Amino acid sequence: MRSLCDERGEVRFGRFDEVVEEIDYGRCRLIDEYDHPVGRWRRHFGFKQFEFVGGLSEYIVFGCALVNIRYAGSAFVYAYWPERQFLEEFSFVRPLAWGMQMDQRPEDGRAHFISGGTTIRLEPGSRPHSRRLFAEVPARLRIDAEWDEVDPPTAPLRLCTRAGAAGWVFARKTAGQRVRGTLQTGSGEVDLERAGTLGHRDWSAGYMRRETHWLWGCLAAPAESGEVVGLNIACGVNETSFTENCFWADGERENIGLVHFDFDRANLMRPWQMSSADGRCRLNFVPEACHRERMRLGFLGLNFYQIIGRYTGELVRACGRALRLERRLGYAEWQYAKW
Repeated sequence: MRSLCDERGEVRFGRFDEVVEEIDYGRCRLIDEYDHPVGRWRRHFGFKQFEFVGGLSEYIVFGCALVNIRYAGSAFVYAYWPERQFLEEFSFVRPLAWGMQMDQRPEDGRAHFISGGTTIRLEPGSRPHSRRLFAEVPARLRIDAEWDEVDPPTAPLRLCTRAGAAGWVFARKTAGQRVRGTLQTGSGEVDLERAGTLGHRDWSAGYMRRETHWLWGCLAAPAESGEVVGLNIACGVNETSFTENCFWADGERENIGLVHFDFDRANLMRPWQMSSADGRCRLNFVPEACHRERMRLGFLGLNFYQIIGRYTGELVRACGRALRLERRLGYAEWQYAKW
């Protein structure tokens, strides 16, 4: 599929097994809440886009995101050392997304962010169906890594849903693929492949709700029975008619129902529980560390927790077979954005 929009400019909704080459939002027809065509200002500043990549192993956990909300561009990158429970984290914000460029090709696009001496690039990898991250914070952190969606062969989640009366969101996600390359900080250097690192990718864009809140859970780890498992579950976003909730077993994607997140809002570092309405996801999550972003600037706001912790529980395949997980590393998020 070359475009998310059809020949009339209407956005296509649903899950897509085929590749969506481009999210050409400038060609999509937008009608506001009062039946008028959306003007140029709202069409430009209403479009939000982000990409997150992460890697998980018992030696190292890391994450990196680029976020373009038009009024500002931001980036973060961190490395967490589980044995020492030590987190090294770096965040950057530039007004009007200066120093940032992100194209609208979810499969093979390019994105970069430059701030002072810091450089972050996301681009096609050296192999087909791979993604490369290069991130360097001078004298503090350097990551050169590739996510390989052929190891194991992974069926991506591609999804487009409505967002409010006038918007829509497209997401492309995978979890459970091999990650190769190196990570180096002042705390040490890791060969990611030798460490057995498994990864997650998230490319999302669209006309999201002016005030957006979501909960999210993700892991990439071996099950007790040996399968490579990836998990992506969410609540509060991408739930209109279709959901993004799914897991992968050796690259094969299985969709699951709506997921309930149970947690202590006053203390997000207490244990969480995630359970799906169809009974196929039953997980406990125990936090260990947290990367946080917080901003209040008049008409813009952000309160974001990306928590690193350990999942225990079961994911049940469509055939009825349960995949058992014991203290496997993953992420959970609580996020509010006014953008």
